[in-house]
Amino acid sequence: MGRPTFYRQRIRTEAASVEAKTLLAFLTSEIRARREISLEEAEMVARDTLDFIEGHLLSRGLGQIELPAIAGRSSFMRRGRSGQPEKLVTITVFSDDDAELMADFGVAVMVLGRMARAIEEAWQQDALLDEKRLCLLWPLSHKGIRERLSRLWDQGCLLPLAGMSRKMRDRLTTPRAVVAVDRYLRGDDPATIRRELAVSRHLFNRWYLGFQYAVALSDRPADEIAQAIDEPPEVVAGWLGLWARYRDSKDGARERVPRKGVLPPPKAPPGQEREAFLALLRQRHGYSPASSERFCQEVTDLAYRISRRHRASGQVVYFGVSSAEPPGKSLRDCTLREVILDYVTPEDWALVNRESPQALKWARLERLATSAYAQGVALSLADLGFLLGLSTDAVADCMKEHPKVVLPIRGRVADMGPTLSHAEKIIRLYMDGYTETDIVRRTGHSYESIERYLIDFARVTYCLDLGMPVPAVRMAVGRSRRLVEKYAALYREFTATDDYIFRMARIRRMAEAHPPEKKGAPKEEIQ
Repeated sequence: MGRPTFYRQRIRTEAASVEAKTLLAFLTSEIRARREISLEEAEMVARDTLDFIEGHLLSRGLGQIELPAIAGRSSFMRRGRSGQPEKLVTITVFSDDDAELMADFGVAVMVLGRMARAIEEAWQQDALLDEKRLCLLWPLSHKGIRERLSRLWDQGCLLPLAGMSRKMRDRLTTPRAVVAVDRYLRGDDPATIRRELAVSRHLFNRWYLGFQYAVALSDRPADEIAQAIDEPPEVVAGWLGLWARYRDSKDGARERVPRKGVLPPPKAPPGQEREAFLALLRQRHGYSPASSERFCQEVTDLAYRISRRHRASGQVVYFGVSSAEPPGKSLRDCTLREVILDYVTPEDWALVNRESPQALKWARLERLATSAYAQGVALSLADLGFLLGLSTDAVADCMKEHPKVVLPIRGRVADMGPTLSHAEKIIRLYMDGYTETDIVRRTGHSYESIERYLIDFARVTYCLDLGMPVPAVRMAVGRSRRLVEKYAALYREFTATDDYIFRMARIRRMAEAHPPEKKGAPKEEIQ
């Protein structure tokens, strides 16, 4: 039966919210705004641009960290970390394609794709991961990790972990890229292949194009082809084996086997990557020499802005909505800021528990939310779920287990959620006589956000003093009805007794200095 329709729609909505904050989406929107081209063409330009940025302008991708893995592909012996030879490898904990995979097949498939990618990346760097390191990267129990990976192991996918038995390792012989192309040539539906192998559309298309490249260069040695098309030698050797098996096939595979491969574009010589990118813009995408130069310079400036701050080995870069943005504003109109987040810290190793991931889950959740807010960004539940590889329900349940800690998530900071908001807490502290400095120290909010909450409350007070009904107040102050009703309840509470006369007088003077401006009705939209 699968998930109910409303659940699938919610997943797609959350994935769209995350996808809109990716660097790929930003590049696509900027390109479409400058050139009158279709969305598909803009995405193609953005893909090439993103490859140029992450391949040549940034030392690491936005979602990449450096992790100490077990050195050597043959280091399968089960032993403690102190007795393991280690080497630092680059692991992608999240990528722009992950949001697409989540929208298509859900969070579980997305996390499976992340784990498979991490194991493959370590393997390609002559290293191995083990279950403890996977538990460190994604807060799951070892049982949950094995249950997920077994879906790929059962297909023979080459995803080895340290500590595996020889019998188990002997079953894992074929890279995922080869399994995917093999199934496609045999006639399997691409959507089924992608779901069962946890592969995004972009990655699947890249693998099939790589297979075509390998076919075109099949007269060369596998190692030489691998270097020419930037694919692992094991993958290229597997593709060449598929070509030898299916090229003369007379069954259903015949329709999908390329008769003649596509030649790959020439690789840029070292030091000439910029010139190669300019040529790509002119030849493949029709840019003029002047516009390609300008666009390349803007891309270089963007990469410098992202990389100007030093990133530690366990840190990632993420784009989120500015904490100063009010509710009811379309996401495409919100100000996005990049923040550097500690995805893995030395303290996380001690929190890894093979049986229960709760301690690590909460520590990372709290760290990501508070660190982003300190940098001026309020992460939403969808953002946190995407970063941690959890559903929004799991994130909300984790927060409920710590009711005394109020995390500065988007819904609370902008008063978009049903829970006790920061705004109400700040207003009560102010009405009880605390100074703004005291409130900053007690809540962790900035002076600017505290002032915004107080001004909003003052404007509602101004309207209620005039006898305006709640719907009219909502229109006048440009805030949601739920927030206005909450402020109206506080207004009635504070005017029902003489204890708050002095503070209410200050609130009214604040309203006179900042009278409400009529705004359009806010739209309800996930941020």
